[in-house]
Amino acid sequence: MKNKLKIHKTPAETVLYCIVFAVFCVFAFSYVYMLFWCVYSGMRSADEVAANPFGFSAIRLGNYIDVFREMNANGASFMTLLGNSLYFSLLGAGLNILVTSMFAYVVAKYKFFGSRFIYMLVIVVITLPIFGSGSAMYRLLYKLKFLNSRLMILTSLGGFSMNFLYMHAFYSSMSWSYAEAAEIDGANDWQIYFRVMFPQSVTMAGSLFVLLWMTEWNSYGSALIYLPKMPTLAVGIYQFRTQMMYDSKMNILYAACAISLLPPLILFVSCNNALMSNVSLGGIKE
Repeated sequence: MKNKLKIHKTPAETVLYCIVFAVFCVFAFSYVYMLFWCVYSGMRSADEVAANPFGFSAIRLGNYIDVFREMNANGASFMTLLGNSLYFSLLGAGLNILVTSMFAYVVAKYKFFGSRFIYMLVIVVITLPIFGSGSAMYRLLYKLKFLNSRLMILTSLGGFSMNFLYMHAFYSSMSWSYAEAAEIDGANDWQIYFRVMFPQSVTMAGSLFVLLWMTEWNSYGSALIYLPKMPTLAVGIYQFRTQMMYDSKMNILYAACAISLLPPLILFVSCNNALMSNVSLGGIKE
């Protein structure tokens, strides 16, 4: 029987680990506490929330039903807002990650004139903020007739983002022997990518997809400007907040925020094991 290797920590290391553990516990508790209080406040009456925001009182589950009846934005009901959010966030994030992955793969694995320039151009676009481009973007989308249209989803087909660097580094470290083996079997470039290379990057691409989807789900700026007639749930809550503050119905606002938290929580819980798993590239060594 092999003896297990025991790692003995010094007293200083033990104290440091305890401090770090305590800090993480405090952070975790703060997040759970805010989530709990948002859900709980959505079940209280408006008067009780106004009189004692951090107190305890009787709960009213009917507040969550009132959200579906009272919440609207520019004439769109709650379910319409939810459908718009799911469409633009899920499909937009999926298209963006797919195009970015393909773009990064070509730049990383195919050596051609200008490949290095493209890589440097992406870095420049990421690091240098472009001010005053809002009016030009609005005019471009107006000319393309993307405003207030589901075709706005096509603006997600871009690869000049930080995700490009992540995918480029991933594909650069991947062995080309996989592609050579597939090429011997008669696979073309598209088959090599979709059947051999991309499946190995699913964990990386999936993690980036979830992060991008959560960003798009909570973003209301672009939808507020470019999709005023097709508002998303984030836009609805943004406008609903002002209405509920004037009507003194903060409990309904808390209930709406709690409902908007459900899709991200469900997605994260269902994909938690896959996202946290290690990426295995096999046993091929260069």
